[in-house]
Amino acid sequence: MGNLFTIGHSQHDTSYFIEMLKQHKINFVLDVRSTPYSKYAEQFNRENIEKTLRMDQIKYSFMGNYFGARPSEAELYHAEGYLDFEKVRVSERFMIGFQNVMLGLQQENNIAFMCTEKDPFNCHRAIMVSRAFDLAGIEVNHILEDGNLQSQSVLNDRLLDKYFPERNQMSFFDYLNNADSVDHLVEAYRLRNKEIGYRMTDS
Repeated sequence: MGNLFTIGHSQHDTSYFIEMLKQHKINFVLDVRSTPYSKYAEQFNRENIEKTLRMDQIKYSFMGNYFGARPSEAELYHAEGYLDFEKVRVSERFMIGFQNVMLGLQQENNIAFMCTEKDPFNCHRAIMVSRAFDLAGIEVNHILEDGNLQSQSVLNDRLLDKYFPERNQMSFFDYLNNADSVDHLVEAYRLRNKEIGYRMTDS
């Protein structure tokens, strides 16, 4: 079984980006951007990064159609207007992508989901895509700006710290009487989704 990672290209030099991938023995990059082009980092435009990766024997595949954060289907959006990550994760297109990634992992590939944001906390690759794999029992590690790793478990703690900072001070009876407390993490993901989810009015 291969290992699953995510990485944000930010405005890195491609040489540094490749170095981070090699550090973690990644041989397959899956681009989860809806639009695989960057106005401020043209070196990561689809054709450019695919060519660069190929020169270092790293395979590239565009998977924005499966895992992108800006789908066109209105039914995937929350009533408040933002993309509902939970709806996306149970959609047919997402599940097709999910099964393809699982097959790649079973074939011993070390795979990295690539998006733009340097911090996974602010990106759908972690809050939407990686969440699905975490729920399925697949360990996901996020490559940070300095090349170090942050696990999905640590990211979960970051979410809980942000949205439920006083959870550890709750009494047993408070916990039972608070419906949201039954699963703080589910609610934390929903709150983060609401904050970072794409809105059609943003375009």
